[in-house]
Amino acid sequence: MKLNEKRIVNDIRLLALDMINAAGSGHPGIALDAAPTLYTLFAYHLKFDLERKAWCNRDRFVLSAGHGSALLYSTLYYLLDEFNLEELKNFRKINSQCTGHPEYNLNNRIEVTTGPLGEGFATSVGLAIGEKYLESTFNKKKNIVFDYKIYTLVSDGDLMEGISYEAASLAGNLGLDNLIVLYDSNGVTADGDLDKAMYENIPDRFASMNWEVIKVKDGENIGEISNAIEKAKKSKKPVLIEIKTTLGIYSKYEGTNRIHSNLEKEDLEEIRTKLKGGPAFTYSENDRNNAMKFIKDGTEDYYRNWYSEYEMYIANATDSERDKINLVIENEKISLDIAAVIDTSKIFEDKAMRDINYQIMNVISTFIPNFMGGSADLFCSTKTYLKGKNEFSVDDYSGRNINFGVRENLMGAVLNGLALTNIRSYGSTFLAFSDYMKPSIRMSAMMNLPVTYIFTHDSVRVGEDGPTHEPVEQLGALRSIPNLSVYRPADYKELMGSWTNILREGKPSALILPRGHNNTMKYTNPNKVARGGYVISEVRTRLDLVIIATGSEVELAVNIKEELLKNYIEARVVSMPNMNLFLKQDKDYQEQVLPTGYRRMVIELSNDANWYRFISSDEDFVNIPTFGKSGSEKEVLNFFELDMTDLVIKIKNNL
Repeated sequence: MKLNEKRIVNDIRLLALDMINAAGSGHPGIALDAAPTLYTLFAYHLKFDLERKAWCNRDRFVLSAGHGSALLYSTLYYLLDEFNLEELKNFRKINSQCTGHPEYNLNNRIEVTTGPLGEGFATSVGLAIGEKYLESTFNKKKNIVFDYKIYTLVSDGDLMEGISYEAASLAGNLGLDNLIVLYDSNGVTADGDLDKAMYENIPDRFASMNWEVIKVKDGENIGEISNAIEKAKKSKKPVLIEIKTTLGIYSKYEGTNRIHSNLEKEDLEEIRTKLKGGPAFTYSENDRNNAMKFIKDGTEDYYRNWYSEYEMYIANATDSERDKINLVIENEKISLDIAAVIDTSKIFEDKAMRDINYQIMNVISTFIPNFMGGSADLFCSTKTYLKGKNEFSVDDYSGRNINFGVRENLMGAVLNGLALTNIRSYGSTFLAFSDYMKPSIRMSAMMNLPVTYIFTHDSVRVGEDGPTHEPVEQLGALRSIPNLSVYRPADYKELMGSWTNILREGKPSALILPRGHNNTMKYTNPNKVARGGYVISEVRTRLDLVIIATGSEVELAVNIKEELLKNYIEARVVSMPNMNLFLKQDKDYQEQVLPTGYRRMVIELSNDANWYRFISSDEDFVNIPTFGKSGSEKEVLNFFELDMTDLVIKIKNNL
């Protein structure tokens, strides 16, 4: 079928501009210059099924340049009949499916939430790692179940962000030949020409990191773009296709930053005339129908052929192999009671919590075959290595231990990409370095992905490394992220309960652990972690004080309770391993644990202001109000008057 491709591309452009104009905001520059690229990809190269949008072996397309969302929506509408005209007209309006930047929704074929530049690119690396793992784990010589590509469209702005360098470096090191980056190279950003802030040769930079670079001289030439993508699909390396474009082509402001995020109505009408378009939100019905039929004909065999491969795999698979592949394909929920599957008599109770967590994670990895993750060059300290599960590398894509290098933000984005591949991903570093990862953690929370962040070395008890490595404000920052579940267990029993809940809930979580050893508490309970907070030490006759504590400070709270009792002060101790879970409990339960009208105190080595919802004054918060100090753990605690003697005196005086 001969398509009127010029008309199709221009219709897609004008629909995007009409959306931006109706919304009163948006980014017309990329909508004009990148339309041929998106059309070429969707019409000729992207593998998908029109009916089964979540098909596991579909190619993934990530719009890392999320500000080009109007172009993505108009392309999906015109070529795949996603959305409808009313939804396009409601672009950027409240509750619209066509949001200001793309938001993860497979029903609309939006693979990843993007907007913060560079994040989409880095998440694409995670998607590529995920595909390689599935390919290596499940494919057999004559039975290919997984063989899809990941495409991402990036802007100059994406490649200015540091995370893109981290992403490109890791992808090159791992030889991810399933990753194709379409670089919309127009040399203009929001504030002006690119060379104001960045002058290096980007293709050379990628080539130096083991990428193949293909150049497209004319971003309007569909044939040239298509040939470049076809060549990229055959490469043995990750590929950067630099597509030279003119930002806002056909605008009177083309090639300048004035068209980056501003569309004048007069300019719109002039563009409409140049592109021979009709009134707003109209297009050639005949050409659209032809394009949709062309794509339908070109994609209708993909799923059928794959399903034949899948049936062959299932027919020849063992029960275990069937269970493993269906766990990934169906994204099945996980129910694993850690306390029931671990022989607690073999727990290293005398070891650091990091070592106990290592034991637990290795038990999890034997039960959950899609449990996979890594560390930002700190396996040796965070103790999150999966023994016997090999390291993911260019020589072994079946490995389940990923060496991210010193790239925390990239690690978070890659974990998101793995989770989007239906892998239960985790990553670890020191709690103080969680700040590097906030953009990626926010994306996990927005997309509600089952990513587990493991942060160790959780307080000023780190000691000798000093304030740069002693987290103070990080706990509060993490607890303030909507939809992130933060666990800080007091001992190995609460740690088991935390993992049970993390796996069962299947949502973004942060697990906070100390560097050192926590004694096992008599009345901690793994089953009660799901409540968020519970009483672990009760009063004898009367209630004078409720002490709330988390993590290592729970033992401290129990010891303080015993000292106060010598002074005829009776205290209840509440362990609260997960504040947000506690706040989700019914009011009756909260009242049972923290009864109204009684004095409350919180002990936690942070400055988390979230605790003030339980207490009424600074005197009731035993915390770290400033940055830490370098010294031994004992010296640091003494400096902040957090030794047992000082704390008991302080609490008695406050009462």
